[in-house]
Amino acid sequence: MSFANLPESFDDLPLDDPALAADVVDLFVGHDDRLGGAVCLLLLDDALRLRQPCVIGDVPADADPGQLAAFLTELARMVAGDGGAVVFARGRDGSVLLTDADRAWHETVIEACRAGGARLVGAYLATPATVRAFPEPLGAVGDLAS
Repeated sequence: MSFANLPESFDDLPLDDPALAADVVDLFVGHDDRLGGAVCLLLLDDALRLRQPCVIGDVPADADPGQLAAFLTELARMVAGDGGAVVFARGRDGSVLLTDADRAWHETVIEACRAGGARLVGAYLATPATVRAFPEPLGAVGDLAS
């Protein structure tokens, strides 16, 4: 998948389709953002259509996601106030395998969305090689761990 696969009217489509959401992430998290590190939040309306992309670039690999927790929670609260939702992506260089740092970012965004009342529609890792989805949080499968 890549942004080259996006339909012309992608901004009119809901981003609850993981393949479409991955392609949109691929569009907004550019190569330089992946090399330099980035956090991308796709702000969605109540129909899960893209309202506004928000990309924070130059996020170092060792950045503490907790430093953005309050901002992410407030942003989630504002998005939820209009019935909207969020798609999260972490852009970084290196392996396509999820790292502990990737998981920490994901967990921070999950908690911020829960605290702010916004639905997290999807979470993705964007590296120079690909865009891949994070696994669903355990709560999505009934809090069962195996």
